[in-house]
Amino acid sequence: MKKIIKTLVFISSLAFGQQAFAAACSDEPITDTSSCYTVPDTYTITLYEMGLCNDISEQSPNVPDLATSCQTSFSNSGGSTVNVENNVTGSLSGGTSTRPDDNTYAYGFIKVDAKMIMKNQSTFAVAVTDQAANPGTTCWTNGNPFNGGVGQTTTCGNEVDANPQNMVADIIALSCLTPADNFYCRYESDPEGLDNTYAWLVDANGNKSTNANYSETAGDVKYLIGIAKFNESKILNNDSSGMQAQFVVTRALNISIDGGEVNFGLNEFKVLTEITTD
Repeated sequence: MKKIIKTLVFISSLAFGQQAFAAACSDEPITDTSSCYTVPDTYTITLYEMGLCNDISEQSPNVPDLATSCQTSFSNSGGSTVNVENNVTGSLSGGTSTRPDDNTYAYGFIKVDAKMIMKNQSTFAVAVTDQAANPGTTCWTNGNPFNGGVGQTTTCGNEVDANPQNMVADIIALSCLTPADNFYCRYESDPEGLDNTYAWLVDANGNKSTNANYSETAGDVKYLIGIAKFNESKILNNDSSGMQAQFVVTRALNISIDGGEVNFGLNEFKVLTEITTD
């Protein structure tokens, strides 16, 4: 029997606060005429820590004390690079894996760098344009960073001219209507039935961020902490034979389409963890 732990981490920018409500893009060639979300060709995150928790005050904007409330299953102080590929299983590089204590756990957590990297090329059914008015049926990430919707991240043209580059996206604010807080958000009553999820942006010292900048300076954003409140508590006992993490991208790339003008942005990602039992 396999018990699935679902952790859903939202990392949308304030400038794209509406994108979580957008529909999935059609299969390529994309026929959508309004903004939609899709899976990028590549998606890279840096993982520092993940594990299981109890005694989390998820309704509080105060950053949880992971050291006292959680059992770490994987940690790497230097960060482990995770190249996310759907339905592909692989080992995490570096770091230390630890078996959490036998217990019944109500939460799961993940701590990642607030800098994500994506690369993408998409084909459209009809000609579109980028923000520089270049027309074409193919658009690709041009290497410019995503910074909350300001700037041109996308170039459009002919498929033979496509040259996708890495797009760096700094998560410097969270999309949240309630509470109205840039650095703490509650994502509850998920329409897909996933666990309620809570997110904090913290600085290099582990304190809640106060400045919408990415750096290791006190107060700035450095890490994203996501905590899921399981719909059903997870039991770890002598029958538990292993623990696996599967990083799944379903909505990570937001395609902003405004009057035929296309620009790539950032959406969310999911982490699925299995506790396997014989």
